[in-house]
Amino acid sequence: MTDTVLPFSVMGGAVRGRLARLGASLDTILDDQHAYPVPVAALLAETMALAAVLATSMKFDGIFTLQAQGDGPVSLLVADVTSAGDMRAHARFDATRLGQVPVSDRASVPALLGKGYLAFTVDQGPDTDRYQGIVELEGATLEDCARAYFKQSEQLDTAIEAAVRPPAGGQGWAAAALMIQRMPSGTGSAPILVAEEAEESWRRAEILLSSVTGAELTDPALAPEQLLYRLYHAEQLQAFEAKAIQARCRCSRDKVEATLRSLPAAEIASVADEAGRIVVTCEFCRTDHVFRLSELQHS
Repeated sequence: MTDTVLPFSVMGGAVRGRLARLGASLDTILDDQHAYPVPVAALLAETMALAAVLATSMKFDGIFTLQAQGDGPVSLLVADVTSAGDMRAHARFDATRLGQVPVSDRASVPALLGKGYLAFTVDQGPDTDRYQGIVELEGATLEDCARAYFKQSEQLDTAIEAAVRPPAGGQGWAAAALMIQRMPSGTGSAPILVAEEAEESWRRAEILLSSVTGAELTDPALAPEQLLYRLYHAEQLQAFEAKAIQARCRCSRDKVEATLRSLPAAEIASVADEAGRIVVTCEFCRTDHVFRLSELQHS
């Protein structure tokens, strides 16, 4: 399944949306090196799909981050997407506590994440104030939490459906998120509608969205354009240019070295092994950045 986000509009521009579908990037990030149990990997896959659809709905030049943090067996989920479409993700979990969660609850946010928050952050660099929105973890799924954020933030009316399919039958991971938003009447390409017309258009778009199934969202044989046509072919559907998403970590040896050099000499020495090596492993891509203590001390 090609990793893309496809923007579209329906109802003559009164409703805009995005369909994010991920496959190869999930297989890259949820690889054997991370050894994520399936429930953790599935949560992280959903986080990535939601991050992709949310990031591409905003205009920014920098990094969008979606982060869920809680007091449950899974203490952290984080996925970030650059304005160029580069994505990385990471999960932190307690294997012992995870093993104590009943199998029937292993897709549940309350059981896995517990109490905590979901945060949306846009970072456009040191010369721009960061934007951040936070909402408590409420609901059974991460998409429920995302819906709660938009409801509480008093922004655009928003509806989201998401689905994850673990590897099976020779196919890898798949995840998708489909989001629609109600545009203010008369703004941009949105038509000027009376209140009753605007409400009816939005309700119809929501009802059609709710009819989509998880199997449809993650079916690699069903192209994004075909899926949208199934839902909205009678509602003035217009699809726009898709944006590619790819798994790509931003870590580098130079960045790690700069961080190490900023530490006190004694602290650097304390993390060196018996051979005088310092190994820093990126949590996102599991790349080992290896330095000799002597090169950090004498250059």
